[in-house]
Amino acid sequence: MKAALFTGIFRNEPLEHAARVAAEQGYDGLELRALSHLKPDFSPRQVADVKRIADHCGLSIPIVYTGMPGDYASATWEQSRRMIDTMRRYIDWAVELGASMICHVPGGPAPELAEESDLDKAAHWLALLADYMHEAKLKLAMEIHHGGLLETIGGSLALVEKINRDNVGLILDPGNMAIAGESYGADAVERIGRRLMHVHAKDVRFHPVRKDRLGFYKGRCFSVELMGEGHVDHRPVYRALSEANYDGYVTLEAQPAGVAPDTIAAHEIRCFRSAIEEIKPGG
Repeated sequence: MKAALFTGIFRNEPLEHAARVAAEQGYDGLELRALSHLKPDFSPRQVADVKRIADHCGLSIPIVYTGMPGDYASATWEQSRRMIDTMRRYIDWAVELGASMICHVPGGPAPELAEESDLDKAAHWLALLADYMHEAKLKLAMEIHHGGLLETIGGSLALVEKINRDNVGLILDPGNMAIAGESYGADAVERIGRRLMHVHAKDVRFHPVRKDRLGFYKGRCFSVELMGEGHVDHRPVYRALSEANYDGYVTLEAQPAGVAPDTIAAHEIRCFRSAIEEIKPGG
């Protein structure tokens, strides 16, 4: 497994700084947060600069995180068409940057509120996007995330089956899944199976009482924390990934409040390396 740094940790910093820190800390690649470091209105020269910066630091760009949910279930035809057109721009840029995947999600509603027609609308547009991506030899990786159609493994796989394209899969995100109350350990890796394309990692702490400025979902208060300071143990996930011969990237994406980006980047990869050593035979 290889480690990628989510540039959203450095969302208010130039990409040059994020890449330099990633290289110094020994990351293998960058997961670009598009709204920070690959904005929709970028010029060809700006896109080329992104590639130049990554190459200069010896970093790959395995995936582009668009951060723009399609909201296809509630969007008009015109809104959905505009979103697909925007994603086509990112397809061209992903090819130029040497990325193999784009992260894009359908948005809501949450599973308990979704109707079959919501899944059908989302699947229609995502299948169209997947076809464009297939032409470019790219994969569409959809992040499992609380609060949307992709909140649960079962619901996510149901949507993937409706899309019915081989280049569509899921991003396992234990932190998000813990927030949703979904199982995220070894059984999750097994259930997702061949549709597992990428992994996100961040720790989450759950609080017994609701607090201001913290997250709240389905009756539970939570905060994103530095790895090891929350309640989401990633070691069983890494062990299951290793046993499944997963050789892709794990993006370290934690953005705990009040912690400097440089500190986050250094801490997260240190914990990742320690966890990988622990799961090795005799570790």
